[in-house]
Amino acid sequence: MITLTFTPDELNLLKEALDSHIYWQLSDEHYRHSGFVYDPGSDDAEHAAEIQACERLDQKLTLAPNGR
Repeated sequence: MITLTFTPDELNLLKEALDSHIYWQLSDEHYRHSGFVYDPGSDDAEHAAEIQACERLDQKLTLAPNGR
């Protein structure tokens, strides 16, 4: 286990970066709509798996103290 300390602003920046990465780099255009990505996000199995991994990490960041 690794313990890191972030300010609330840094944590928010990480979450926004994950969201942007999912939307612009991993998802296929036909799964995107108004800033939201519909499941599975990509027809490419590797990209779909990476989207799920990013979403799990985002959930951990949300549950972290001071997560938003």
